[in-house]
Amino acid sequence: MTTSSLTRSSSSVRAAILSVLGSMVAIGVIAIGLLVVPVAALLVFGPALLARF
Repeated sequence: MTTSSLTRSSSSVRAAILSVLGSMVAIGVIAIGLLVVPVAALLVFGPALLARF
């Protein structure tokens, strides 16, 4: 292997790792965003619902 092919190989591996990490971060952000609505609903409507029982 030449130096240029090693450089290309390591940059490809680095790009693949960054792509996977970026996907994981994006999924995490989406998951947190989906949890915001139910938590906000519990905070707003929770006391009123508990007062009924």
